Amino acid sequence: MHLFIFCLMTISIISCGDDDDQQEEDVFAGCCSGLTAFGEDVDNLDQSQGEIIADNIFTPNGDANNDYFPVENIGLYDNHVVSIYNADDELLFESTNYGANADEFFPTQNQGLFGVEGVPDGTYKYKIVVEDEQTFKKSGFFCLFTNNPPLEQQNFADCNPLEPGEFDQILTGH
Repeated sequence: MHLFIFCLMTISIISCGDDDDQQEEDVFAGCCSGLTAFGEDVDNLDQSQGEIIADNIFTPNGDANNDYFPVENIGLYDNHVVSIYNADDELLFESTNYGANADEFFPTQNQGLFGVEGVPDGTYKYKIVVEDEQTFKKSGFFCLFTNNPPLEQQNFADCNPLEPGEFDQILTGH
């Protein structure tokens, strides 16, 4: 009987440890998947001024490469809203003038200059909406990565930087 209880306790302890390791590995799960986060995307917008592109990884580490969540060409379109959510769908940030100044980027200076205070590394969701005579709605996932956990423990092969080949040095291991 004692042997049975000992074995049961050992299995429980090992099982709990495995769950903790799995949780650590999953912090970036799906961040570069290309999936939508909030229903179907809608693109009825004439993007002749410039295509709206959201990058799916950024590295707020203060080296001036990918330090903010980039949304290319969003400033060319009036009536836009850029919203950032955590994994629990809690709104962390919202802007109707994205990129116009330092407080209109995610993370804002108020969240810590390149140190994203209170916003840990991991997978986040975004939603971009432009409503005018035409409608554009795009949502997805992105990685916020400051090298914690270290790069060698991560796989960002499915991520696409805003400028191809222009990954932050933190992502290339140099």
